Amino acid sequence: MGKVVGVTEGGTLLVDFPGNRRGPLPARTVLVLDDQARKQAVSQHQDAVLLFDAGDPARPLLIGLLQPSSETPLTDALLAEPLPAMPAEARVDGHRVVLEGRDEVVLRCGKATLILRRDGQVILRGVNIRTDAEEVQRIRGGKVQIN
Repeated sequence: MGKVVGVTEGGTLLVDFPGNRRGPLPARTVLVLDDQARKQAVSQHQDAVLLFDAGDPARPLLIGLLQPSSETPLTDALLAEPLPAMPAEARVDGHRVVLEGRDEVVLRCGKATLILRRDGQVILRGVNIRTDAEEVQRIRGGKVQIN
């Protein structure tokens, strides 16, 4: 076991380990690390799993990086979860409210539900459904089914 303690100009990670009298050593690695991962490993002095080529302590092989443990794993797990999607648009100007959903819009209150679907379906569910009109109430459709 050792630690990542630096990086060379060429991008090779430098490691150090207990009993090393030579100072930080460049380590060959089996890991594929992008620049961000290298910087993070160096800045956190990340724990490293090392082997030594032919048993020579002057020739370290970096075969793994230990993930840092957290003092607040539950909080970290909650923060790692994606946030619920925010509505695409909700405008209230006193005269008009527009709610728009990519696939479906659902309005629900108690036992009543109104569902608007992308394919044009409108589903209205409730215990009692009542429509009132002071003037003409029209029911139009390619086909109208009652009961």
